[in-house]
Amino acid sequence: MEIWLIRHGTTAANQAGRIQGWLDYPLSAQGRREAELLARRLGGQGLELLLSSDLQRAWETALMIARETGLKPVVTPLLRECSWGLLEGMTMKDIRDRYPSLAGQARGGLGLKTSLFGGEKPRRLQARAWTLLHQIDRRFRSCRRIALVSHGRFINALIASALRLEARRCWPFAPSPASLSMLKYDRERGEYRLELFNDRSHLA
Repeated sequence: MEIWLIRHGTTAANQAGRIQGWLDYPLSAQGRREAELLARRLGGQGLELLLSSDLQRAWETALMIARETGLKPVVTPLLRECSWGLLEGMTMKDIRDRYPSLAGQARGGLGLKTSLFGGEKPRRLQARAWTLLHQIDRRFRSCRRIALVSHGRFINALIASALRLEARRCWPFAPSPASLSMLKYDRERGEYRLELFNDRSHLA
């Protein structure tokens, strides 16, 4: 089984460097163009199932993919982005100004502890990702190629879960908007391999 991991297209919040989390931003004009190009790439790839986060930016991306693939997208809140709590809507400059003691952790947001601000703890996020992988294997095991439309930090958690990394050793690379990554599951061995990461060649 192949699990294709798709990050939604760009939003105005992405362009402004704002942390989105559960805030429900739509795609920007740039994001819609990216999603269209991504959808064209996926049109002839033999996808059999399309699952999407319930947040608008992911759902819009999924609808464009649906038009090219003929699939009906299915919403699941399990694919929703990590909650950042009080940090949602803020830029890294806002965070440094308001919480100067965290300036050393601010590596594009990846080093920030979301739980300090009422957000989702890494272990809980990874448990959610692992739950999704179990559901896919249980309910859709006959599918050979599945597409998931989600968000940067959740895709990181999904990859970390599939590769059996501990929550504190999260996958450190952030996938870009409208990017394509792919996990391959060997059911006989019960193992996932990361076959592709952050491919944006369709945008060139």
